[in-house]
Order: sequence, then structure tokens, then C-alpha cells
Amino acid sequence: MNRVLLAGGFVSLTLVMATASVALVALQRQRRFLDRVRLLHDPDGRAVPAAGIREFRATSVRAVAGIGQWIVKRGLLSTGTLDELRESLASTGVQGTNAIGLFIGAKILLATISPILAIVLLPRVFSSISPFFLRVLPAGVAIAGLLLPDYVLRARRNAYLKQLEAGLPDALDVMVICTQAGVGLGPAIVQVGVELEHANPAVAGEFTRTAHELGVIADTRLALGNLGSRSGLDGFKRLAATLLQTQQYGTPITDALRGLSVELRHEMLTRYEAGAARLGVLLTLPTLLFIMPCVFLVAGGPAAIQVMHAFARHH
Repeated sequence: MNRVLLAGGFVSLTLVMATASVALVALQRQRRFLDRVRLLHDPDGRAVPAAGIREFRATSVRAVAGIGQWIVKRGLLSTGTLDELRESLASTGVQGTNAIGLFIGAKILLATISPILAIVLLPRVFSSISPFFLRVLPAGVAIAGLLLPDYVLRARRNAYLKQLEAGLPDALDVMVICTQAGVGLGPAIVQVGVELEHANPAVAGEFTRTAHELGVIADTRLALGNLGSRSGLDGFKRLAATLLQTQQYGTPITDALRGLSVELRHEMLTRYEAGAARLGVLLTLPTLLFIMPCVFLVAGGPAAIQVMHAFARHH
């Protein structure tokens, strides 16, 4: 068992050192390039490089993504797994060619570095650790490091979907204003991305991506279908179906978007009312555990003290 742990630790340490070496070499190249550019723009050397931390972070991200891309290119993951991973990343708003590589590389590094750190640091912090716990600990830490990116991705996806759900009625209002002014569907989608860029970046990013697809893909139905299926939300699916219906049957797009916006706001208000109605039930247990004992102590405490004093006098 110890030999297996030592061999695994040696392989993990070699992998980490190789990654760090690649990152350092890339960082040195970036620094030399930035030094040349800075000397060209500021020969006296008075300008202070403000992007050093960002460059180091970008270099580290590229190194981690390189590990994931190497695993993908070697065919260690099936096509179905990669497709599911792409869909999961797309539903969180993560874009870019290195997204899958970064996710897989982060899982690999966390699964290899975390056991090494646990073996090295925990015995120094806690001196009274049993040998059995030291043997089981690396496997548990490796599993936790392997599952941590999935947890982060799930939390990010939930937050992203909440932003989309909350900002979709505002996006529809912007589209209604644009269509009332005589703007076409494509420019209206572009304007939604511009207007909501700071108010709701998630919705703005989805509409901007759809605008780019409309400019590249000849089939409008495919781009609108991607808008509805990318996030998986019912509101975006209904929006895509409404836009496709208006194009197919020639119905007024302004009235359809206004009606859909009213329906989405009404559904959101209904969910808020349902959540408020459940508050009474949810607060029952905390009230019984924390508030009612205090009320009983305040109301019945003096009487209980007097009864205790009366019994003390008689005895």
C-alpha cells in the first residue's frame, strides 16, 4: 500500500512539476515580450507594468487547459461524455475553445495535487493521526478534488439560469420597443445585447451569441432553436417558438412578444407568491425551537422561581 502511494505521489509530483515548468517558460516569454513593448512606448522605464498578475493568471489557465486538451486529443474520454460536457458548459455561459480543456485539466490537477498536500501538511498540523486515516485520506481527498469542479460548475449553472430567468422579461420589453420602432428581428436581438450588457450580462451574452449565429448561419430557425435549447429554460424555448411562429405565419411580432413578456412576469409573480406562502410553514420549526422556549422562560420563569422558593421554605 505504501509503495502504491509513493508511486502515485511521484507520478503526481512529476506531472505538477512539468506543468509548472511549462507555465514558467511561457511566463518568461510573456515578460520578455512585455518588456520590449514597454521599452518601445516608454524608453525611460517610468511606466509600471500593471498586467503582471493578469498575465500570470492567463498563463496558468493556458497551462491547465493544455493538460485537458492533451487528454481530449488522446481520446481518453468518449464522444458522448465530451458532448455532455459541452452542453453543461454552454448552459453556464462559459464560451471558448479552451473551456473543456480547462475543466478537465482542473479536475486532473486537483485530483493529483490535493492528496500530496494532504499527505505532507496534515501530519505536521495534527500529530496524533492514525496510520489507517493516513492511508485512507489520499483517496478521499483525491475524490473530493475530482468532484470539486463539478460542484463549482453546478453552482455556476444554477446562478446563471437564475440570472437568465430574471432578465428575460426585460429583454422582451427591449425587443418590443425595437420592433415598434420598425427594427427587424436581427437588429432587435443585437440591441438587447447592447442594452442589457451591464444590467444582466447573462441575458446580454445569450442574445449577443444568437446575433452572431444569425450573422453566420443561413438558417434562421437553427439559430433561434439554439437560443431556446442552449440554456434549457422554458422561457427561452417559448421565445424561440414564438419568433419561429411569427416568421412562419407572418403574425405581428410586437403583439406576440408583448404577450409573452406579460405571461413571464405573471409566472414570476406567481412563483414569488408561492414562495411567500411557504414561509409560514418553513418558519414553524425555527419558531418552535428558538422563539417559543424564550417566550416560555420570560412568561413562566418568575412563577417557577416563586414556586421553587415556596418549596424551599416548607422544606
